[in-house]
Amino acid sequence: MGTVPLSVVIIARNEAGRLRDCIESARWAGEVLVVDDRSTDDTARLAESLGARVLARAMDIEGRHRNWAHAQARHDWILSLDADERVTPELAEEIRGLFAAGPRFELYAIPRRNFIGGRWIRYGGWYPSAQIKLFKRTALRWEETTVHPRAISDKPGGTLTHDLIHLSYRDLADFLDKLNRQTTLEAEKWRLDGRRVTLGKALWRTADRALRSYVGKQGWRDGFWGLVTAVLAGLYQFVAWAKYTEQRRALAVEAVVAPFGSLVVDQERYDRQLLMSHLCAYRIAAHVGRRKRMLEIGCGAGYGAFYLAHHAREVTAIDVQQPKLEQAARLFRRDNVRFLPAQGSRLAFPDASFECVGTFQVIEHIPEPELETFVREMARVLTPDGVLVVSTLNLDHNCKDPATYVKPSFHEKEFRPEELRALLQRAFPAVELFGLYPGRRYRIYRRLKKWGLDKWGPARWNPVRRFLQTLDTDAHELRPQLDASAVDLIAICRKQAAPLDGLPLLRR
Repeated sequence: MGTVPLSVVIIARNEAGRLRDCIESARWAGEVLVVDDRSTDDTARLAESLGARVLARAMDIEGRHRNWAHAQARHDWILSLDADERVTPELAEEIRGLFAAGPRFELYAIPRRNFIGGRWIRYGGWYPSAQIKLFKRTALRWEETTVHPRAISDKPGGTLTHDLIHLSYRDLADFLDKLNRQTTLEAEKWRLDGRRVTLGKALWRTADRALRSYVGKQGWRDGFWGLVTAVLAGLYQFVAWAKYTEQRRALAVEAVVAPFGSLVVDQERYDRQLLMSHLCAYRIAAHVGRRKRMLEIGCGAGYGAFYLAHHAREVTAIDVQQPKLEQAARLFRRDNVRFLPAQGSRLAFPDASFECVGTFQVIEHIPEPELETFVREMARVLTPDGVLVVSTLNLDHNCKDPATYVKPSFHEKEFRPEELRALLQRAFPAVELFGLYPGRRYRIYRRLKKWGLDKWGPARWNPVRRFLQTLDTDAHELRPQLDASAVDLIAICRKQAAPLDGLPLLRR
């Protein structure tokens, strides 16, 4: 390769047809590094034959993948390319001159000429479309998100004069294929980030994007392609909203559990009110454990592990009751979930096996002499930056009327908030404890039920009975305040202190 002290880092998957021209355009750089995402064609072999260094890594999250790839470069300065991008001779000469004189900034945006087939799209916001492509490795990191990750930096930057060629789409069919894939990822990003995107907002964005592209940014000057790109820019927003709405409905914990309602009630001994408070902990764990390797301890009937598997990269669910595990394995089949027998308070896994561990209303079943061992075992199997989610009943709530409360015989130890916190802090330096409370509307209907108003008339006409029969997790609030009104306790534990943002159900 060339002599400019720069690493060109190329992300590629099945790009044997386009990679040659990309690498050839970057031969002036000191290193060309190709990070291959499980290609099934000759991408890796071709790159090596052209003198590039090749590393293999499966892409999980685009931003994380880029951060990893750039960390492998041999030079401090990086030019980040995709296989469909080409460095023009003029741009290469400008970069050579930049390094000969010494860069003024630590990062530079580069204008791009975007093509559909052989047509350069000049208007509608498609040009110059400058992006940060040239940077010092320590100057920025990429947002770890699934689609369109942002470059995050606090450094001032410059913009180069000459263009990068970007062969965006081969043709209209390729354009539509990528729009389909990217809207799926966009919808998933909105859902995992906890955004609330309404139909009204989606329609406004659809119209706004299309009109801005075609009129405000003069897309009409590109003729047929200007109209097509403007319409599809707007359609992107609407299709992403439709997929987001579909995902939210399909992945709501209540929706996942609903088809197995009789199984849940029979085996878990829960009425709907108790079940919904139990499922709130699963919502928290799904948020914390998204795209991570998860362990659920005490999976019971298995419906919770099935729900978590819709969010986590993989889920291992364990329980001491073999018949339940066998039934769960039959009912809840999914490629990324497995059900295994447990061994009491000892966990048969190597150190740092999981990025997230969840145990939901299980800790009260552990014999008191084994509790500290149990907590330390959960810490042991977690990675250094791992997270533990624990839920249990709030003894202060149950004992509001101590004369009538009797601890169930199958509970070994129940916890008050200070007791649970003290136990968890023996193994975890960072413990955040929250109380799960009925929301205001839920509290009103519970009061009306105490007055007997749920018994008046047919169920379909009785709003109190109808509300309680359709109760869901959204009727609950998670708060850092702890008192006897909290139905359950939910703890988030880490080996390393780190902020927790955006927890669902949280009211601060």
